[in-house]
Amino acid sequence: MKIPRIVSLAGATLFLFSSPLFSQTPTGSQKVAHAGDLTGVWYPSSVNTFNFIWADPQGQHINALPLTPWGQEKFKGNHPIGGEYTALTSNDPNSECLPPGVPNIYTHAYPVEILQVQGRAIMFFEYGHFVRQIFTDGRDHPQDANPTWMGDSTGKWEGDTLVVDSTGFNDQTWLDVAGHPHSEALHIVERMRRVDHDTLMIDITLDDPLAYTSTLKTQRKYILKPGWNIMEYICEDTRAKFDDFEKKVGAKGTKTAEATVESGSSRSIVGDWKGTITLADGRSLPAAFSFSVSSNGLLTVADPSVSMNLQFRNVAVAAGGIVTGLTSDQVNFLGKLSPDGKNMTGDIILPSGTGHKISMSRP
Repeated sequence: MKIPRIVSLAGATLFLFSSPLFSQTPTGSQKVAHAGDLTGVWYPSSVNTFNFIWADPQGQHINALPLTPWGQEKFKGNHPIGGEYTALTSNDPNSECLPPGVPNIYTHAYPVEILQVQGRAIMFFEYGHFVRQIFTDGRDHPQDANPTWMGDSTGKWEGDTLVVDSTGFNDQTWLDVAGHPHSEALHIVERMRRVDHDTLMIDITLDDPLAYTSTLKTQRKYILKPGWNIMEYICEDTRAKFDDFEKKVGAKGTKTAEATVESGSSRSIVGDWKGTITLADGRSLPAAFSFSVSSNGLLTVADPSVSMNLQFRNVAVAAGGIVTGLTSDQVNFLGKLSPDGKNMTGDIILPSGTGHKISMSRP
């Protein structure tokens, strides 16, 4: 790891007034013609939003990543949230409000806005308000640069696909919420394309010879959210509330569906909720959601045109009233409770990427 440079006050002043002298210099043309348009606010809609489905170089699904001895040792020292570890005992960098890095940032269920300006594509993430600049003006990666949390990214257009090459990462982040490590040798190539007007696909290929014995592949899917804006997100505030929440239910946790929703509230989500579901095609139908003390949830829609029964497992209530659940068929639920615990809104994301919205209430 390179030692961070110590800049004197005089040197810092010189840098502020002479930054063009220190900037990266493009090696190609400033004007690159392309047919790609990735602009817009995009919401995650992958089969498993909160983790990756990994594949080998041939695209075949793998359950265990091919760690090197170095990678195995690092992996053993990582304690992800879940099982025996909570946010109070985990050493997940995300729990400390540190930058998640790439590709980890794609596992957070928050929107990202993509902006395209001359020579750059900019990814503005709602989670942490992190900004990722992808330089498309033909420049190379800087030589001997200090490693960073989000790395250095350059891109080129191949038709309507933006091919992003990223290096220069530090080794302080995890690849995913499961705690898989990486080294400073991490190299990521992403192919970002709009498969139709409302769908963005990101194919991810990564190599890290120090941590893994072979190439890894995965994919992310996003759906366009017209009219959405990137909202405020304060990690430190969320972290403080979540710590209070976990202290209240105990470091070892409780049945998550019985956990209190907000500090000072005695209500849980257990019980029957009624409301509506707005399908992707715009139809609004009556629906019911029932949560049990065993951390399960059943969403039912009884209508002549639609019959839906979704059984969610491991329903969890997190900081700020965020409710999550997952079916055996990999249907994701991400909900938000009102401060008084009487109303719930959320998204039902099917494996196909189709998104439905619910609005529920209880007495």
